Amino acid sequence: MTSRTLEGALDTENTGEHRLAYGLLWCLGLYLRLSVLIVPPLIPQLKRVLGFSSGDVAIATSLPLVTLACGALVAGWLLARLGARICMLGGLAVMALGSALRAVPEDFLPFLLATVVMGAGIAFMQTAIPVLAKLWVPGRVGRASAIYTNGLLVGELLAAGATGPLVAAWLQEDWQWAFALWVAPVPLLMLVLSLAGKALPMASKLPRSQGGLTLPDVRDGRMWRLVWLLGCAAALYFCGNVFLPPILEDSERLMLLGPSLASLNAAQMLSSALLVIWADRLLGQRWPLVVITLCALLAIPAMLVSPGASIVWTAGVFGFFTSALFIFVLALPAWLASVEQLPRLMSGMLFFGYLLVFAITVLGGWLNDVSGHVALAFLPTLVVSVVAMLGTRRLLAADHA
Repeated sequence: MTSRTLEGALDTENTGEHRLAYGLLWCLGLYLRLSVLIVPPLIPQLKRVLGFSSGDVAIATSLPLVTLACGALVAGWLLARLGARICMLGGLAVMALGSALRAVPEDFLPFLLATVVMGAGIAFMQTAIPVLAKLWVPGRVGRASAIYTNGLLVGELLAAGATGPLVAAWLQEDWQWAFALWVAPVPLLMLVLSLAGKALPMASKLPRSQGGLTLPDVRDGRMWRLVWLLGCAAALYFCGNVFLPPILEDSERLMLLGPSLASLNAAQMLSSALLVIWADRLLGQRWPLVVITLCALLAIPAMLVSPGASIVWTAGVFGFFTSALFIFVLALPAWLASVEQLPRLMSGMLFFGYLLVFAITVLGGWLNDVSGHVALAFLPTLVVSVVAMLGTRRLLAADHA
């Protein structure tokens, strides 16, 4: 890589507003998945203390995706009428409340109800953050997406890698309070976001002519291709975390759960850091999507057959490629559509896409429970990934805003 290329790749607007924008996007991204990924490190306690089955755990982990999907429709309406800041502030508050409530119930149904509340908050956040990225750094949506995804991945790494040690060293028998502890800083983040309105555009609302265009357009082929891509990326993302513990349980290596989850999520940060430099150069090309998807799929059998502690490294390879794919998928709507079109496109992509991911994850958990072979849990993800790759050419052929 020449010095001129590196200089161009790293050329970021060096104003206080852009530094503030990137910093806020990173912090907001931190809470897009942190509260969801608290569950995998606590799977042994959920099974032993609360009596959850593998299918119950899969539902508890992927249920936020259903509420994210349904909440995206409301979030699209809220974005168009009240603006991105209100949508994001409301999402932060509801997400934190729902996560904290999961520390209280000791039965499966109340736990799921609290999870629904948490997922609704994440829906508001997930729908608003691409709009904020496009408003704050319209010429760098790839970089902005990589930055808030890096925050998302740091949140996952903290949840997956530090929850177990936190419980062992501090909470112990009060392990359920981990759900509340991780969201304690959220009020401070809400205060900073409120004050940032003086320096950064927040889009109070869309023009009235666009106000009714927030429901998904089921005739939009571009939306459906994004749905399949999101289904592929997010299913890889979640299934890796949900079904890694059963892989280790089957081979009596559960002591490697913490290091394997940490490796999976740490490698994701590496790819997101690289894409801060390269995302805008690669965004809109088909080959990165296809190559990255294939590499992520090939890493699955590698995890299944890795002997001993080598699974820690293969989990890292899997995490590297799944996060790279997820970053591209999150960046594509803002690259393809204008700010006025984003609420409608995002609501459709998230609504149908995360319903698809929920179905994939639950079906995978059911296949694992019925067959006793964790490898079959990844079969639905393979099918969706093939369909997603076949649709990339027509999706990227569309004009973008």
